Amino acid sequence: MSKPVLKIIGLITLFSMTVAFVIGSIVLIRSTDYLTAEIKGKIVSTAENYAHNFSASFNHMEGLTDSLAAHVTTSFDRNRFEADPKGYLRQYKKQLSQMVRETLSTTSTAHSLYVTFNPELTSDNDEVWYAVMDGKIKEISADFKNNKRDFQLPYKEDMAYFFEPQNKDTGIWIGPYFDKDIKQEVFSYSRAIYVGDMFVGVAGADISADDTVNIISRMKLYDSGYSILLDENFQVVVHPEADGRSEEDLLSPSLKKKLEKTRDKKSGIIEYTLDGTDKLLGFSRLDNVWTFMVVQPESEAFAPIDSLTGVLITLGVILAIVLIAFLIVFSMPFLKKQHSLEEENREKDIMLIYQSRQAKTGEMMGNITHQWKQPLNTINLILANLLDSYRFGDLDEARLQKSVSKVENIVERMSETITDFSDFLKPSKEKIPFDVRDCVKTALSLMEESINYHRITVSVSYDGDTTTFGYPNELTHVIFNLLNNARDAIVEAVPAQREIAIQVSEDTGFLEITITNTGGQISPENAPRLFEPYFTTKEASGGTGLGLYISRQIIEQRMGGSLQLKNVPHGVCCLIRIPCAGTIKEE
Repeated sequence: MSKPVLKIIGLITLFSMTVAFVIGSIVLIRSTDYLTAEIKGKIVSTAENYAHNFSASFNHMEGLTDSLAAHVTTSFDRNRFEADPKGYLRQYKKQLSQMVRETLSTTSTAHSLYVTFNPELTSDNDEVWYAVMDGKIKEISADFKNNKRDFQLPYKEDMAYFFEPQNKDTGIWIGPYFDKDIKQEVFSYSRAIYVGDMFVGVAGADISADDTVNIISRMKLYDSGYSILLDENFQVVVHPEADGRSEEDLLSPSLKKKLEKTRDKKSGIIEYTLDGTDKLLGFSRLDNVWTFMVVQPESEAFAPIDSLTGVLITLGVILAIVLIAFLIVFSMPFLKKQHSLEEENREKDIMLIYQSRQAKTGEMMGNITHQWKQPLNTINLILANLLDSYRFGDLDEARLQKSVSKVENIVERMSETITDFSDFLKPSKEKIPFDVRDCVKTALSLMEESINYHRITVSVSYDGDTTTFGYPNELTHVIFNLLNNARDAIVEAVPAQREIAIQVSEDTGFLEITITNTGGQISPENAPRLFEPYFTTKEASGGTGLGLYISRQIIEQRMGGSLQLKNVPHGVCCLIRIPCAGTIKEE
């Protein structure tokens, strides 16, 4: 599989994965936000429902107490009481007892119902009190003496039900506290009874605290959650973990501050940390201004979000695998076609290179012939002179040694010529740093005899750094091709001045090699096709049309540069631009 095809598949995969990741992230974020809002809303809704149920129960208790207080207010005859306090109160208690008993029998919410008379109106602690005991309604006779209940200030906790409602227009919730007479922990709602300006006593109703705690303990949204009941001052009324723990352990100061800020809100949600665990707290106000709260650890509440995240990530991975598999399967026909095209192009390239090398081999043989013709003539003359000297008796050791030395020097030069040609024809395998001047010298040495034969003047100049990084033999090949074209143009045009100028200079990180000849300009109709393979203007002399094509391929694809031809006065300038050694970074 070719690198371009791999890059295309990689880019498509990367783009698809990026789009899928962005879409998946948006879906995940929105789904998470939606589920978070739903979970928080559910917690608040649960708190509101529970608060509503408690409010209904409490309202029922308040209704019973308010009705009882109103009955006493309207039925109590102050004049008759003042005329005969003990007799009237004894008679009134009998009537009231019947009413309290019947009222208690009609409700399943209240545990007890009572009216406690003001002891200042009578010398005795008079009270009408009925409670549900063992499933039956029983009359309770308070044992004030043994239970140490009295009506003296400061009052104790179990007497708050009597003192707190006085001088208030509404009833008061008290508790929980332990009632020694019925041996129960209760919540009590009581309301002061006034007949005119006379304080008659208080009417009240009790709820079993144990029953309330049991009910609240079952009021939770998840297994590890729980519910809390607070009074109007955010003090704990019911807490499932209240045993043996202080108020600060149950509600941290930071949580109380957050609750204080929500005093004006009917319901809402609070996020806080307790004992190192992040929690969600949904709260709702009861009608008596108490606060019902549902508490849930975030880890359990947000478990569906974590599950959804895992599912979406798994789906994303599966989709990515399916996408990659689809791209591979989909690209197989294309890859096969691409491979076929690559094979065809490779065969064409091999043919082009073969034809180019064949042409260059012919050029080399011609140049070798030019290079060796004069040395071989010289050797022939030396041998002929030696033979004449031998015939005329003039051959001595000194003359022989001198002739042999000349022949050896000539042969060494001919050997160097063969080495230069063989090095030129070897393909470069690795990029190396090299000096462009060596390439110019090698190309000129290969064409020295041909240039001299046609009486062409060559000038060479260098300016600045001349080192680069790449394939020296291939650059020598390009310079050789351009010198061949320059020579052929001069030979064909027969100008008055036969000149080739070579200049190597540095320009902003690039080396510029210009080869300018005086062999006439390029015609406008031929200019666009100069670098096409097999296009040549020298068909009569055996041109293949591959020289400039191969040269541009080498410069652009192998050297990372550019090759241009342009007309100048009296001739053509070939411009090669390749990166300097200091600006090249090998991949």
